[in-house]
Amino acid sequence: MTVELHNTHVNMDGLLEVLGKNLYSSPAVAVRELVQNAHDACVRRQIEANYEGDIRISLSTDPGKNQLIIEDNGSGLTYDEVVQYLATVGSGYTRVLRNETQTSDMIGYFGLGFLSAYVVADKVDVWTTSYQTPEQSWHFSSSGGKRFALTEAKPREVGTRVCLQLSDNFTELSSARVLSSLVAKYCCLLPIPIYLKGDSEPLNNINVPWRLPEHTSLLQRKKINMEFAQVFEEVFEPICTIEIPANDLNAKGVMWIQDASGFSTSDYRNVSVFIRNMHITHEGRELLPLWAGFAGCVIETDKLTPTASREDLQKDQVYHQLQSLLSDALNAGLTRIANEEPETWRRVLSRHNQALLAAAVADDALFNVLKQDLKLPTSRGEMTIGQISKQCGQRIPVRMDDTNSYEDVLFRANHLPVVSGYLFAAASFCQKYSDYHGVKLVYLGSKEGNQQLFKEVQASPDVKQRLSDLFTEENEGLRMCEFEPDYIPLLVMEDKEARLKQKLEQDDADKRIGAAALSLAKLHTQKIDSRDLRLIIVNLNSPMIQSVLNSADNQLTQRVARMLRSYMLTMCANVSDDIDFSQELRQFISGLESFLEVN
Repeated sequence: MTVELHNTHVNMDGLLEVLGKNLYSSPAVAVRELVQNAHDACVRRQIEANYEGDIRISLSTDPGKNQLIIEDNGSGLTYDEVVQYLATVGSGYTRVLRNETQTSDMIGYFGLGFLSAYVVADKVDVWTTSYQTPEQSWHFSSSGGKRFALTEAKPREVGTRVCLQLSDNFTELSSARVLSSLVAKYCCLLPIPIYLKGDSEPLNNINVPWRLPEHTSLLQRKKINMEFAQVFEEVFEPICTIEIPANDLNAKGVMWIQDASGFSTSDYRNVSVFIRNMHITHEGRELLPLWAGFAGCVIETDKLTPTASREDLQKDQVYHQLQSLLSDALNAGLTRIANEEPETWRRVLSRHNQALLAAAVADDALFNVLKQDLKLPTSRGEMTIGQISKQCGQRIPVRMDDTNSYEDVLFRANHLPVVSGYLFAAASFCQKYSDYHGVKLVYLGSKEGNQQLFKEVQASPDVKQRLSDLFTEENEGLRMCEFEPDYIPLLVMEDKEARLKQKLEQDDADKRIGAAALSLAKLHTQKIDSRDLRLIIVNLNSPMIQSVLNSADNQLTQRVARMLRSYMLTMCANVSDDIDFSQELRQFISGLESFLEVN
């Protein structure tokens, strides 16, 4: 069989169409890419020509002509370089020079940046003069990038001038205000000054914290860190900042804690990433831990690898190493603030207590820092776990639903707090604290929790039968206990697992639940013994109960018992299908009225 070998052909018209219109997510990226090209040209002249004069990039706009102009006094291009680099997709001199000199000062990477000009412009004109041939200037002109004209131009100073004839869809780029905003975002870390025509101060005149002189005072560093963070924090004010320490990834940057949180989400992570001084993305939130929804960060490193459009990052090994680095730095920073800045720490806790509960659950190191300071939602307001444990006798009572139940009566009567475990991260935090410190955790309403709270007291069969006849009905059990306060005669407790079994076994359950889900649920409930749906816990310490037991007036005793049961049902029990609370309340009131009639 004959095998034929063919070269792969590239449809240049189609390739340029795809790259030009789909490579970049936003036309504003064109400004970043063209300024980056100008920056690299300036660095190239400094390296190759040892140029020590003033280097600058100048921007100007002409709204009337719908033009954007980017000019530099960098290296410029020779005739051959225009053809080889400017007019060749995927070929860039910056990468060649960086590899030769091992410099990290140059930004370009893929040789695609100039394509961005065709995204926003109907026509692109370039005038350039190389430092190598200062007597010769060239004019490059192209509409759409598929073809170009190259002619010798009138001599001009060394450098390059790019003029974009903006298309109608991108006229906003001819606005000086819009242009200033874009440069402030994308190019603020570039060391080459960037001027807007007519301004005496460069647009990228910003104090970068990790470039401050070593002798900068701590107070001044804090001030500059806060100002820098505010530039990138668009939603909230920063409370405090955390510097990223020296590391093997050569990553530099500043993190901050936001002063508030929003209602729409708990995740306000805000991460801007710069690679070789150029802004790559402000969507790097995944570099921060998931629990850090209250934090922001600006990071600069030359170790990360951008995607082809340089608007996102490749999730490679270095990316994951940086995630670990930032997590550790945030932990260390929070620890330092907790230990050294008590006023700031109180502000952090007051703003982000709930989020920090989840953070502590997710991170062991952070848990050790936060465990004594964080407050948990309880029936008696927010309290630290130490306060709860102390008040409850080295126990932590936790309820897992927000419906009325016996614990409301018992614990409020004893002025004891109950943790609202159904709220975000509260139960998990309590469980972790219990695992670490051996403090007993009591889940109210669970079988184990109820056994811890209500240890059964033995009484004679006659007493048990008497109490059962007075206070229980069908499908209800009786437990005789002794607990405080003694003025509570009895409590009513639902058996949630038995209640679930009852519901699943109802005839209409198959209509409400899918067959597969119902089968799985029944596998669980088959393990539950046939038992009472409700438990009446009678307090033998109660004088009222003793009076009922000792009463000789059987009719009066039954009326009192009925009233007690009705009242405690309305106080304790969850709203079950088989309890008519209106009827129970009416019976209680009716009983009181009968006493008044007798007297």
